Amino acid sequence: MSNTNSKRRKILMAIANSVILVLGNALYAFAIAAFVMPSGIVVGGVTGISIFLEKFIPDAWPIEVSYIVFVINVGLFILGAIVIGKRFAITTAASTVLYPFFLGIFENMFASNALIPNDLILNAATSGLLIGVSIGIVARTGASTGGMDIPPLVINKLTGAPVGTTLLCFDVVIIATQLIKSDLTQVLYGVVMIVINSFVVNQVMVMGNEKIQITVISNNIEEVRAAILTDMHRGVTFISSRKGLTGEPCEMVMSIISTRQLARAKRLILDVDPAAFMIVTRVSEVNGNGFSFKKNDDKKLDRSDI
Repeated sequence: MSNTNSKRRKILMAIANSVILVLGNALYAFAIAAFVMPSGIVVGGVTGISIFLEKFIPDAWPIEVSYIVFVINVGLFILGAIVIGKRFAITTAASTVLYPFFLGIFENMFASNALIPNDLILNAATSGLLIGVSIGIVARTGASTGGMDIPPLVINKLTGAPVGTTLLCFDVVIIATQLIKSDLTQVLYGVVMIVINSFVVNQVMVMGNEKIQITVISNNIEEVRAAILTDMHRGVTFISSRKGLTGEPCEMVMSIISTRQLARAKRLILDVDPAAFMIVTRVSEVNGNGFSFKKNDDKKLDRSDI
């Protein structure tokens, strides 16, 4: 029965991740076609390269940006598959095709119908927000949006150069190059958009995973421990330490709780010891027993509080 439930969970998770992957790429393409391309805002990555190259194609032979994106994506995908390996290829293959497919649809839809005409600020902010959300939700499935994510990964594998730094360098070069065909205002708003989407990506990546770490120093440490264990149904860890003034040994209790439990935890601890010294720290993610997988004794876990 347990194996059946486990298989069912894996299937449902795979389906959910596939749906998120499709929606993420669709949202990314929508943001580019509806806000970036009509406004002329400069963007980095494969999309930026493709928009830049499209401006040099004669009007007699029009080629949609989505086709250029697809050709570059496929080339980078092949490079990544050869250098990085099969696992990378599996997680990136879908985005290599999905993004240019959706971009082609939205590109035709918004070619002459800009959603926010003549407002670079709103276009930069909106596109930055949507692109950040799309990249973040795709990354949370363990997949990649492909494109210019690939060269930094290849360089990292070959030379050990940091991925983030290399990616930033590529984007700076791509954006700077577009000054040939774009004015400075469009480039600067492109930078604003990149800053916004970088911030949003980071927020989406940790969304729902944040927890609170509380560390308590008290003369009634055993009572504090009992309150957290029995009333909060959370685990605790003793940390041996010494008082800085007197050098006397003392015990600290550390526990990880949800953000919703913080007020309750503070009330319980102060009821036990009004003079308790409490350190509260926000933690971006917690993995382990009771968090990334079930506790061994489910009866001790009040799931309504997680």
